[in-house]
Amino acid sequence: MLHVSGLTKSYGGKPAVSGLSFDVPAGEIFGLLGPNGAGKTTTLKIIAGLVMPDSGTVEIDSIDVSRDPESARAVTAYVPDEPTLYPRLTGREFLRFIGRMRLIAPDDLEDRIRFHEKLFDMEEWLDQRAEGDSHGMTQRVVLSSAFLSRPKLYVVDEPLVGLDPASAETFSRMVRAAAAAGSAMVLSTHTLPVAWQLCGRLGIIHRGEMVEVLSTEGTGREDIQELFFRITGTSPAEVESFFSGT
Repeated sequence: MLHVSGLTKSYGGKPAVSGLSFDVPAGEIFGLLGPNGAGKTTTLKIIAGLVMPDSGTVEIDSIDVSRDPESARAVTAYVPDEPTLYPRLTGREFLRFIGRMRLIAPDDLEDRIRFHEKLFDMEEWLDQRAEGDSHGMTQRVVLSSAFLSRPKLYVVDEPLVGLDPASAETFSRMVRAAAAAGSAMVLSTHTLPVAWQLCGRLGIIHRGEMVEVLSTEGTGREDIQELFFRITGTSPAEVESFFSGT
């Protein structure tokens, strides 16, 4: 479903992505892990067609994103790490706007909006202007907008930030259901337990390069954490001495 080959992108002469290659078949949830500045968000924006690479190719369902971006976007849903809504629109109006852009039939669209309204517990505030929404409320609307069209590929950047536990679990169940129905997903997160629970494979990015791809099947969460620290050269700071006075 997704084929990424030799992807490179630099900003001001500094490489953000360097020769990145990986594939995600239909029905798989693929996680991208890496420290801050590793190139995860740049990679997702290139896949979503929002940033042009310096070199390399991205194909979604055999569609070259650079050559035919409109067709690629038609089968892709993108959730950014900082979700935003049009402040003067209500959440329902925003979902209707997205649904019409996705060419969903009006009656079907209203049914899908009502489904997600109940799914993410939005009945009390979906008809108020988005300018008063919290981050978590905004996130629920944006996630709903991604699921509305049932795309072939989901590109999701830090989806659980701001979500309460119930909404986070709802999102996890929707992700698994979408994958079971044949969609593919690329999910970036800093939360190792989430990646371990949701993803079939994990790609660890460091300094713009894919340095390791591993299966979560048969791999413990602690093992993935230790591997991540070792590959990226990061580790938790020793903070105990501050509180002990030593």
